[in-house]
Amino acid sequence: MNNQEKSKLDIVSGDSVVIEQSPVIEVEPEKLEIFQNSGLTVLIKHDYYAADSAHGRELLRAFLKALNSKKDIIDRIFVVDSGVKLLTAGNSLYNEFITLIKEIPVVTACAESIEEYGADDAGLPANCEVIGISDIAKALIDTQGLITLE
Repeated sequence: MNNQEKSKLDIVSGDSVVIEQSPVIEVEPEKLEIFQNSGLTVLIKHDYYAADSAHGRELLRAFLKALNSKKDIIDRIFVVDSGVKLLTAGNSLYNEFITLIKEIPVVTACAESIEEYGADDAGLPANCEVIGISDIAKALIDTQGLITLE
């Protein structure tokens, strides 16, 4: 056997080869805990998905069901624009939405949108807050792991 040092390209049949894996990403230990403990934030912009139609509402219903099945990883839901209509009992997706948001740590609705659409925010669960769009914008800027439903 040849005792000469071999480069990575000079491997000869029968020689032992050790392959080392390099990490794909390195995270500082103090930031790893923050990353592991942070869940998703969901921004719901309309009371439909993709189009203001019966089909668009069925698409959103499917998304709400999917979110409900993963609610343990959702930290916060923001509801803006016509999405605030989901808070009104007359909305066809009201029951699915209320079932979802009751178990989310924080649900934030846009005050200006509630006023614009005349949404009923009187019966909101205790985890819901109504704040202005400026405060929502500031919170969204700092958000990682954002899912937007449009």
